[in-house]
Amino acid sequence: MGTTTRETDTSGPARAEQDEPASMSRGRRLGITALILLTLVGMLASTAPRGVIKDGLLDLTRPYLLATGLDQAWGVFAPSPPRVTNEVVARVERADGTVGVYPLHGGNGLTEYWDYRWRKYGEQMWKKRSAERERAAFAGWVADRDRAAGHRPVRVTLVRAVRPNAPPGGPAPDAGSGREIPFFTTPVAQR
Repeated sequence: MGTTTRETDTSGPARAEQDEPASMSRGRRLGITALILLTLVGMLASTAPRGVIKDGLLDLTRPYLLATGLDQAWGVFAPSPPRVTNEVVARVERADGTVGVYPLHGGNGLTEYWDYRWRKYGEQMWKKRSAERERAAFAGWVADRDRAAGHRPVRVTLVRAVRPNAPPGGPAPDAGSGREIPFFTTPVAQR
């Protein structure tokens, strides 16, 4: 009598698991799919015409768009470039009466790409009326930095420093011609 050899059925789910790389779990695939969908929805919302649906989608995707730098607008190029430069500065009033200043610096060279995100974040804080959570979170972060430096912050004020841009080929504006516009103030809880 002969022996019968049976082949195992490799067409079912066990075979699919063997073909799948060990590093690509189901959770990871779902996470990647969610990021792709969030990116697509955010890009669609950014390019859609003004409306209630666009505003709702932007409220949903704004933190992700800001964190990834996908929140780009092309108003700097057309129809006319901005006539002023805005920078956000956080002023921290301390218990001892001193004031700390924390600007969102812009860099030069390679660091400019990282700093640009901070400048865009600052722009969104003063420009968007619905950015109350971002303002409060940033003020809390600045207060924590000030506290870590050994101070006792009591109030944080976010200020928009505005200075005019010179027209192409025109005279440069005076260095002292800027102005400061406070746009958010919050007391700091003592710890």
